Amino acid sequence: MDTYTVVLAWDPEWAGYVVTCPAMPGAVSQGQSRDEALANICEAMEGWFEVAVERGFGPRTETPQLVADDVAFAFSWQAEEGWPLKVETAAVTIATAVAA
Repeated sequence: MDTYTVVLAWDPEWAGYVVTCPAMPGAVSQGQSRDEALANICEAMEGWFEVAVERGFGPRTETPQLVADDVAFAFSWQAEEGWPLKVETAAVTIATAVAA
């Protein structure tokens, strides 16, 4: 089991969260509540990790700059839409064991 930072960005158009994992490019999900968004991103991240291992690569090394870049992208997207800047981070733990 490994823990990763995720970024939750509020989308007022459909009253829900868009959530990404900076260490796993393309791991994106959403949910109408914070809890739903976190559960959905965990599922997406587990699938991402499984495919990555099959293809011989893994997640990026998580750094403060990597997370900050994702937060900045979320802020810029919200600002472009004229929405309130509402972004938060959370730590999630996923199963990353791979059968031999």
